[in-house]
Amino acid sequence: MKKALFVIDVQNVFKNKKTKSVARKINSYIEKNKNKYAFIIFTVFKNNSKSSLWNIFNYKGCSKNKDIKVMNEISDLVNSSEIIFRNTYSLFKSPKVQKELKKNNIKQVDICGFDTDCCILSTAYDLFDSGYKPVIFKNLCFSTSKGKLHKPALKIIERNCGLIK
Repeated sequence: MKKALFVIDVQNVFKNKKTKSVARKINSYIEKNKNKYAFIIFTVFKNNSKSSLWNIFNYKGCSKNKDIKVMNEISDLVNSSEIIFRNTYSLFKSPKVQKELKKNNIKQVDICGFDTDCCILSTAYDLFDSGYKPVIFKNLCFSTSKGKLHKPALKIIERNCGLIK
């Protein structure tokens, strides 16, 4: 089965002690396993005046260059041509991503990064609804929410649409 890896929002705006540790684990995982994937996509949430967060919640975060810069802990793996910027929760909404999945005949998408309860959850649902098998690496993702939503999000994903490894 052909697989892709999505690395979601490992960017400075989410940087803290815990996420730096997870980012280092992601880096190590990719270095050891990159040959298992048809392709790897790094994505960054870049907020702007066209996003729902901006217009509905009046949230202006994630719009400055310092916030959207990829964390140093994985930056060696990324070059600017591999980063997909988006202003939606789900990476799957990107036409470029959909095209790559179809072109490469991908059946499974492994997912890691931030935030489990938001962008990872949304991406997993969209992948599942479109016929892909989303697999979430629980030790390679995290939620920066103050409500401790990482574990509940994993339970929701597992129940509804994805596998948790």
